[in-house]
Amino acid sequence: MVKKSYCISFPTSVYAALELNNTLYIGGSDWDRRKIPYTKEIAKKSRGLVYMLKNTGKSFVKEKKLQFNSMVYSIIKIDRKKIFVGCKSRNKSLNIIDLEGKTIKQKNSFCGGIYNSFFNQKKKEILLTTRKGTIEIIDSNTLKTKNSLQLAKKGTRLWSIKVNNKNIYAGDYDGNLYVVSRNHFFKKSVIKLDTKKFYKGDERLKQNLGPSLFGIELMDNKLILGTRWGDVIILNKNLAFQKKIYLGEDVSCIEKLSKKSVLVGTRYGKLFLFDTKNMNFSKIMEIKPALQKENAIWGMTSDKKGVLVCFADGNVCRIV
Repeated sequence: MVKKSYCISFPTSVYAALELNNTLYIGGSDWDRRKIPYTKEIAKKSRGLVYMLKNTGKSFVKEKKLQFNSMVYSIIKIDRKKIFVGCKSRNKSLNIIDLEGKTIKQKNSFCGGIYNSFFNQKKKEILLTTRKGTIEIIDSNTLKTKNSLQLAKKGTRLWSIKVNNKNIYAGDYDGNLYVVSRNHFFKKSVIKLDTKKFYKGDERLKQNLGPSLFGIELMDNKLILGTRWGDVIILNKNLAFQKKIYLGEDVSCIEKLSKKSVLVGTRYGKLFLFDTKNMNFSKIMEIKPALQKENAIWGMTSDKKGVLVCFADGNVCRIV
């Protein structure tokens, strides 16, 4: 039975989470979404935050609050002693910290800031999806760029990323899925699938809008995609279409929970369980927007304990 084991509330926005050595690292910004309406100035000037909380087994005790140059969108484990923190804006957006929160390495990003990341243990490198539409590969020790590949058209943000032994899968704001060979990281090897082909006759296409591919998950021989237009799309391993299921709300994030199920988060604060065998949804929980139009689940992180789910308004919940 799927259940919520805890839900912690924070006074400011939350976009990323990691639990390591009984410490929670919660990333977001100093913007209080519950009280302050969104403006472009907030998006530009908000400082990034990482809260550190000790899990005592009975409660969570706040240890530190770290500050970064811009909103924190990604936190991933590098090894037993280091964590990568990725930020939205260019300046000081690449950060390596130790488990106590001390900065080990910090660097500017020339890709305009990052959204999501993946650590390649074998090659000791970090893969990033960026605001400029590129996948960047950086060294996990020096943070120097090792390789860069422009996938989305310039000016279109590259958001989601999933990686297996063979390929890198990434999605952009226009609704394109890109499949890049891990062994042949160059433009000619890229397979591009435009999910707009699954929306023939849709009036939104006439307005030059795209379904935005915010969610990607790999399940056995299937790819599960989540779009801004409220659909979960199932493809086989060869990218052939199998099924499109309308959820009814913008899908903002997808994360594997078990061999046969994934968690699907929406832009409006709803979390669903999707059974990939029976192809049905069941709602697990909902946190309605407090002030903004949305309370997006922008980040989910799997580990041995289950999945950490981040609600933008300021909640982190553990689903097991």
